[in-house]
Amino acid sequence: MSERIAEVVIVAEDLRQVNFVRRSLRCVESNRQVRVVRSPTGTGSGEQFVRQQYSKEVERYRNRSTRRKAALIAVIDADTNTVAYREQQLENELKSDGQAKRKESEKIALLIPKRHIETWIACLTGEEVNETADYKSTKDIEGKIKKAAEKFYDWSRDDYSLPDRCVPSLQNGLKEIRRVD
Repeated sequence: MSERIAEVVIVAEDLRQVNFVRRSLRCVESNRQVRVVRSPTGTGSGEQFVRQQYSKEVERYRNRSTRRKAALIAVIDADTNTVAYREQQLENELKSDGQAKRKESEKIALLIPKRHIETWIACLTGEEVNETADYKSTKDIEGKIKKAAEKFYDWSRDDYSLPDRCVPSLQNGLKEIRRVD
């Protein structure tokens, strides 16, 4: 069994993303220290904020992980771009800051829902979704976050058989979250 992660940092665009990740982490352990770095409401592009903060938080993670078990989870919507495009943007942020690429061994997860986190929430709560429609206005999306986060945890287990309705960006996110287990 691996050593318990003492601190998790969540870098996110908005409160829904934060709530989703926090709730999914509670399925594993509730006594981790969680620090949230979230885009201030009404101050511009959330995805730009995450890209800019990502490099700083990776550097902080790398410095701290030598002294204590830590993890970093960056949540950024793909919007109408691809998941690979957003991953490359985050990689470019590290490169432009003079940092090394994210290593496979590092407990850094990139959760990149295509279009929005609401797509994942709807999918995880049983709706048939696609990655081109906009689900931000889905009825009672806030009320579905807890159930979606619990399903996200269940679906992320190695032995779980994913339903056919699981969209590709969510499949990728499920693999990514295993990095911080």
